[in-house]
Amino acid sequence: MVKARIIVEEDTKQGSAYGAMMITDSRGVQMQYPHARDRSSIAALWAVWLATRTGLYLLATVGGPTGDVGIYQRWYSCCLSRGTFPLADQKWQYPPGAALVFWLPGHLPGGYPSNFAFLAIGCDLAVTLLLCWRAWRGGSTAGAWYWVCGVPLLGAVTVSRFDMVSVAIAVAALCVTGRGVVRGVLIGAGAAVKIWPVTLLAGAAPGQWRRSLAAAAAVLAAVCAAFPSETASFLVHQNARGVEIEAVAATPFMICRPACWHQALAYRFGAWQLSGGHAALAQDVSRLGLILATAAALGWQLLLASRPARWRPEFAVDVPLAVTLLYLVVSPVLSPQYLLWVMGLAAACLAAGRTTQRPTALAVLVAAGLTQLIFPIGWHGLLHGSDLVAGVLAARNILLVVAAALSCWQIASATSARGGAKPLRSGSGVPAHPRLRPGADVHQPRPVGNTGPT
Repeated sequence: MVKARIIVEEDTKQGSAYGAMMITDSRGVQMQYPHARDRSSIAALWAVWLATRTGLYLLATVGGPTGDVGIYQRWYSCCLSRGTFPLADQKWQYPPGAALVFWLPGHLPGGYPSNFAFLAIGCDLAVTLLLCWRAWRGGSTAGAWYWVCGVPLLGAVTVSRFDMVSVAIAVAALCVTGRGVVRGVLIGAGAAVKIWPVTLLAGAAPGQWRRSLAAAAAVLAAVCAAFPSETASFLVHQNARGVEIEAVAATPFMICRPACWHQALAYRFGAWQLSGGHAALAQDVSRLGLILATAAALGWQLLLASRPARWRPEFAVDVPLAVTLLYLVVSPVLSPQYLLWVMGLAAACLAAGRTTQRPTALAVLVAAGLTQLIFPIGWHGLLHGSDLVAGVLAARNILLVVAAALSCWQIASATSARGGAKPLRSGSGVPAHPRLRPGADVHQPRPVGNTGPT
């Protein structure tokens, strides 16, 4: 039998639906039932989603397969439809699970470009539903609004590249906070498609970190064992990639290019990269940054393991955003769709209601808008040495560095704060004692009719 209690709150958490009735079941899980004006807000949310996603679909499909979708279609036609991988193509730089994403649109009725766009929008719909579900369970609708309005800032790249699939899996992993094994399985599944969701392991609670790590490792080990040569190809191609011109490490060279740096750009592994002697220096700096970012994430996790009292519920969603931002700013590759990763994580932070990452989420939103000015709008100018586009690139990358630093600082401040976190119910991921209005009557409902087990 499920018991429930009604909790009347003095006011709600920042960003929560105002005046909503909160129902807390016997497990401590809160569910939020919005009033009429909140239902109107939800209706407006879905109207905006429908309008913006229709526009993105038209942008991505009018004119036939172009860009990356054309590459995916070629891979499907020559290899994936016949049960093989395009390992000889240097542009194939993905874990084996990505093949399923490229294979599926070819087996649906209709054309490949439109099917791929539908697949991406379907994953986008799943993200929106997950964020709304998180708000209903005591969170905030700010996360759903952030996602719905933020995705169009990146333009058609959001539905013409397959990163939306990994973002949907990552957001699902963050929405099951309190279930270490399930979160680990989802992280492993996401990393089998695109490796970046492994950063979500840094957000697991001290008592769940080992279970999440073991589950994710088991999923990845199974994929690697099933596709050993495909996994090896992915690792070899990734290691051979240079520094993309959009990466943070390449920013000084792109700014100085018109005046004093006259090396030509090189098109390798499906991306424009730095070339010449200074490219090796930029790559070394990037690799050092990756090592330091990994050490910082592991050190923070070990600190919480030794001092679990410093853990806060919001870390489950806040820390993955901080770690992912760190990896973005030190990575030698920074493609425009990568902003979709941190946008999804920022939306999950806001949807949780209690978060330290609101300023960071705003910075990510601005960086997404600048990214579309770089690609596709200013891409031709960037390749040909435009000072204006190089300045936009520098501003975007500086903003990402500031966002990463701010995100880490907010988490470090919350970690060092004393007595700020409330005890958690075992396995629930929510505070054990919700904040009540003074004098509010909290009681179990009086039994009605047959109350025995059914």
